[in-house]
Amino acid sequence: MCRLSAPVPLVTMMERCEEFKHDINSSNKYHVGDGTEAIALDCEMVAGGSDGSLDLCARVCLIDEDETILFHTYVQPQYPVVNYRYEVTGLTEEHLRDGMPLQKVQDKVLQILYNGKTKLLVGHSLENDLDCLRINYPDYLLRDTANYHPLMKTNLVSHPLKYLTRTYLGYDIQSGFHDPYEDCVSAMRLYKRFCALDHQKEGNVASLAMLCAKDIPGSFDSWETDKLEKMTVDELYEMSRPNYKCWCLDSAQAMQPQH
Repeated sequence: MCRLSAPVPLVTMMERCEEFKHDINSSNKYHVGDGTEAIALDCEMVAGGSDGSLDLCARVCLIDEDETILFHTYVQPQYPVVNYRYEVTGLTEEHLRDGMPLQKVQDKVLQILYNGKTKLLVGHSLENDLDCLRINYPDYLLRDTANYHPLMKTNLVSHPLKYLTRTYLGYDIQSGFHDPYEDCVSAMRLYKRFCALDHQKEGNVASLAMLCAKDIPGSFDSWETDKLEKMTVDELYEMSRPNYKCWCLDSAQAMQPQH
């Protein structure tokens, strides 16, 4: 089982914190390597609207593949907050009083994502984060750990990020307040781990791409449920034949021999 060390959370610092570079030793230096960088995003939200059903962006964090923080800030709510969801976010009115306006946050996030070269965007339930930021990003550039088939339940229902981190990375997160840096790191480490999976011992990258990119029916149909339940994740992955775009394709070019 993979057992990485948990990152040090940002905690709910009171200082306004914006764009910066912060060196953190990554326990997994694997890079996608095909020329497309990956950025992880996580947002914490508070509740607005008369019934508290409106998710308002309150905190944003972006990191790169080395788990270096590219941007972190609190966000000024656009509407009155009716519930800070303190038991989850750890946020109070004081945290958001001097937060960055949402428009400036949008500009910063888009600047990072489109700075010279389009980036892959990694996260968990990215649709919710992008909605609260009011940002659109191309679907083909999203790498969402909540919607990636190998990380979902057999009925294609998403697992919580807390469960995925414990199961695939070997440590716990969200033991107290949710920390956006901690969540970004988990999503990025999950993405990089599944990018690095070796689907076949022989053959070239082209045949690997053909296997993963085509819609091929799954190969589990002939197996008994009790046998499947006794298999490890890696054993299940080895025998599976996906009908989705496999993340290993993001690193396929890096595996090609250099001439």
